[in-house]
Amino acid sequence: MRAIYLVWLGVVFVASSQVQAGDLSESYNVMCEKMKSCAMKSIGEADLTPDMRAMITASLENTCQSIEQQFPSVAAAHPLYGPASACLSSMGKLSCDQIENMGDTSTPECERYEKMVENYE
Repeated sequence: MRAIYLVWLGVVFVASSQVQAGDLSESYNVMCEKMKSCAMKSIGEADLTPDMRAMITASLENTCQSIEQQFPSVAAAHPLYGPASACLSSMGKLSCDQIENMGDTSTPECERYEKMVENYE
């Protein structure tokens, strides 16, 4: 599960710094909502105080919103735009159980994106 979050963060940071809103923003929203849903499920099962639960929930909301605000400056013509969008979309289609059990693997779309990023740098 740690690997999928690392892939997610990598996609988000590259997308927000290098890639115009649209498909990428929509894919990001779907993926972010999925991650929040999975995190909320885990939070619901955890033994947390109401204050801790509220703090984590607010943090999740703020993270998604702050990253998405950077999307308008992203160029749709960037060569990593499509692969980043495809990676986010593929992750958004996974169930929470699939995400939690992925280990150090990622979706084929994210693997393709990761290879493109390595070659781009």
